[in-house]
Amino acid sequence: MCGFAGRFHPIALRPEPDWAATAEALLAHRGPDGCGCHSDEHCEFVHRRLALIDLSPTGRQPMPNEDGTVYVVYNGEIYNHQALRRELQGRGHCFRGTSDTEVLVHLYEERGEQLVNELRGIFAFAIYDSRRRRLLLARDRYGVKPLFYARLDGQWVFASEIKAITALREFRPAIDRQACYDFMGLGYVPEPATGFANIAALPAGTTLTITPEAHRLRRYHELRVEPDPARELAGAVSVVETRLLDSVRRQSVADVPVAALLSGGIDSSLVVAAYARATGGATTTFNVRFPDRGYDETGPAVQVSRHYGTSHHTIDLGDWAMTPEAVLELFRHFDQPFADTSLVPMYWISRAVREHGIICTLSGDGGDEAFGGYEKFRRAGLFALLMRSPDWLLGLAEQSGRWATPWTRDWGRRAAKAIQLARAGRANPAVVLAGLGNYLSETQKEELVGPEGRAGLAPVYRHFDTAGPSPTRPTDLDELSRRLTERCFAVSLPSDMLRKVDMMSMRASIEVRVPMLDEDVVALGVTLPHRLKTGARAGKRVLRALAQRWLPRAVAARPKRGFSIPLDVMVPRGFHRTLEDLLLAGDARTRPVLNGALVRRWLAGFRHGLGRAGGSVSRGGLYQRVFTVLSLELWLREQRLTW
Repeated sequence: MCGFAGRFHPIALRPEPDWAATAEALLAHRGPDGCGCHSDEHCEFVHRRLALIDLSPTGRQPMPNEDGTVYVVYNGEIYNHQALRRELQGRGHCFRGTSDTEVLVHLYEERGEQLVNELRGIFAFAIYDSRRRRLLLARDRYGVKPLFYARLDGQWVFASEIKAITALREFRPAIDRQACYDFMGLGYVPEPATGFANIAALPAGTTLTITPEAHRLRRYHELRVEPDPARELAGAVSVVETRLLDSVRRQSVADVPVAALLSGGIDSSLVVAAYARATGGATTTFNVRFPDRGYDETGPAVQVSRHYGTSHHTIDLGDWAMTPEAVLELFRHFDQPFADTSLVPMYWISRAVREHGIICTLSGDGGDEAFGGYEKFRRAGLFALLMRSPDWLLGLAEQSGRWATPWTRDWGRRAAKAIQLARAGRANPAVVLAGLGNYLSETQKEELVGPEGRAGLAPVYRHFDTAGPSPTRPTDLDELSRRLTERCFAVSLPSDMLRKVDMMSMRASIEVRVPMLDEDVVALGVTLPHRLKTGARAGKRVLRALAQRWLPRAVAARPKRGFSIPLDVMVPRGFHRTLEDLLLAGDARTRPVLNGALVRRWLAGFRHGLGRAGGSVSRGGLYQRVFTVLSLELWLREQRLTW
């Protein structure tokens, strides 16, 4: 797991004498074990190395082929690299070392841009072919590893993190207002957009080939969600048991110790169990303890650790000593608007792992998307029912919800939102799919962003449209569930969850591997009918059934809890004053475009814990709103941009 950056021009690359050193320094956290560079008249590569496989100098990058005509820089792990190496050696290729990186160079010589079809793993890479004056950029199937690029007067610039692109002397940042407006509802910018109008993310499962004649984006992997109504629970559990064991076995191969992030939830617990069963040994595990018992899962994490004999470490966030500026710096690190507040515990557990001398971990990320773990999968049944209901019944339920809101914590608010979405979803199911993942609805965004600020901007639900006509109506539960799974993989997985994990783990210089996103494990998950995804009380029926075989009974029966943080009781001393100074100041970049009175109410509610007292905004919803505005303000200031 590493970081890289580069510049390419198929005709002639202009000199940039200081850029390579600057980019290398900006990406140093992604690879503290070494650095390297390569340049000629068409291409310049910069690489920072985090050494996990082939720790010797033969694993250094940029890595050439035998005659120095092809170079690669790469971030990730190719889990089938040993099998590919044997095939290539059988065809006469000679290898200098044992790294998976070297496989990419030789496989490119054999297959060109089609090499991606042979790879299993998590990766982003750039291959420069000097003979053809060709650059190939590629990213893994699900977007685990990041890659961003920009085109500047014929020059192509690319990097693992946006900060290495914006460091280019001639780069002039420009805001993508539409992307930022989407961010206001989602808490992240959906790929391939970024906050910048002139920087894009290479989409997951895509290659970009650049030659003197042209450039071409090609999608080499398209996730197909095709539920099999004939699947039964027992058979699905047996299949996932075998595939998860194989996945963890493959992803536990490294020349350094491999640990695991053990949150106490089903997915991470199954990964720890699979490690013990697949390798016959115990690993080191880590979890985060929160000072709010409603968020803390230390108990089940310790139970799983004892059950499988791991060396367990609990990181107590109640003792954290972060300053307001340190919290702000975590949000700035994303280089664009990003407000998933679970980034805070993700960074702290990653830092603790690194402080224990470990640089490679397994996690349970990805199980919710493939196996129906999110609450929105359970709510899909309600929406399918509501969309089939007559208007008079919806009107009665909506009136009841409004009446109940002042006396209930969540029910009235949720009922009103659900009915509103269901009505709109009859005409366009994308509205429902977007609403299931939004923090702010389109109506709420209109209240926050003034008319001039949102002029000409489209609603976010366009990202949740599904490609091609479907013969099945979205009011059918299995069809709605199918579309929801597809959109999870296409939108929120690469743009939110995987981005958060990569940026925070690599900031602490550790690699996080994701066995639940193994190609074979996902292939099973996307064939599950809705009845095997979620039941009346809990999601992930297949994984929970496996948990009953592998885990302590109390852990297997626990409801899902997101990896979130009670920020309203954990922000450092002085943080509320910092928020007000940033967001209410006369020179605030968001001030001309946002509803100042509404922002003030949110800040006051956050300061006084009003989100815990019920009302129109939930506890999590309140601090999510505050940090969404904060993230946008920080980014606009950092880039000296205005809306």
